[in-house]
Amino acid sequence: MMIGACRKEARRAKMAPVEVLGVVDPGYFVRHRPRRKDLTISLESQKTEQAPWTDSIREKIDNLHPASPFQRIDALDTGAPISVVRGLSQFVEREAGRGPTVSNHLVQELLTVRNLCCPRVRHLKSGEMPFLATSVNAHLSEEVATRFRKLKPVILTVWSEEELKQCSWDDPLSDEQMARRIVRVCFEAYRQGGLLSLMDLQWIFHISVRKISELIRRAQKECTIIVPTPGTILDSGRSMTHKDIVIELHLQGYTAREIARITYHSPRAVDNYIGTFESVLILDLYHIPKRLMARILRKGISLIEEHLHLARKHFRDEEDMKRLLECKEVRF
Repeated sequence: MMIGACRKEARRAKMAPVEVLGVVDPGYFVRHRPRRKDLTISLESQKTEQAPWTDSIREKIDNLHPASPFQRIDALDTGAPISVVRGLSQFVEREAGRGPTVSNHLVQELLTVRNLCCPRVRHLKSGEMPFLATSVNAHLSEEVATRFRKLKPVILTVWSEEELKQCSWDDPLSDEQMARRIVRVCFEAYRQGGLLSLMDLQWIFHISVRKISELIRRAQKECTIIVPTPGTILDSGRSMTHKDIVIELHLQGYTAREIARITYHSPRAVDNYIGTFESVLILDLYHIPKRLMARILRKGISLIEEHLHLARKHFRDEEDMKRLLECKEVRF
């Protein structure tokens, strides 16, 4: 109400409304300056025109609510041959020194975990498959090697009914059709607490890692999304595309919350990318060497080089960099 009244008075006095807003709401310039036309930041790769299949991918992602193996089991499935249960219980008694009751409970828990990872046929639909994916909590600091990371049982829809109806078995699948399936499966696993690596996707879809990487990069670029993989969520591997998307949207004036909603990425990760990028810009303006930047920010030298590459890509000179940082109330 107050801003509306000020605009009305500004029109009467023939004042620029922006000047009034700068007095009433000092944070106005910080929030809106990057989107103003007078802020000329050189973006070599402006947002391209959306491809026709962009809306369909986003619609599928928004309507994706997969049921995890835990949700599909209506009761604890501890069924196993009596001889197997008895043999395992006796093994626990002998090796762990537990009583028969505790040993039996441990074996029942083990059978439940086994049935979650390998569900019975009645718990699966046509086109679905169980899979052990990398857990979203399998951070690099916890496991030394990839094969020792935490795993998460998930159920993936390799073929949906809609895709089977649209598929012509006489003709090979187009890149767009295959990209839709790959993106959908990655989000299915992610919403069950798992992440699929490129090697996992190669095994599921029987196409090369190089082709899968190409399709994911294309989907991320054309649809402005971040496909959840160990490289994007756990930040393992050299995946430049997701950082590029986040930084470019940031330079276009979107907030961290808006970027997270557009890209389907976590707000914390978006804040981390933006904060690191702006820190690298400040240090670069003072001509700090790359290795010293890495030590100051406690980041790897390769990550610093990636952010410097983005800076050279999106800014013409130091004045453009200063103009952006001044909008964030950085004073030189």
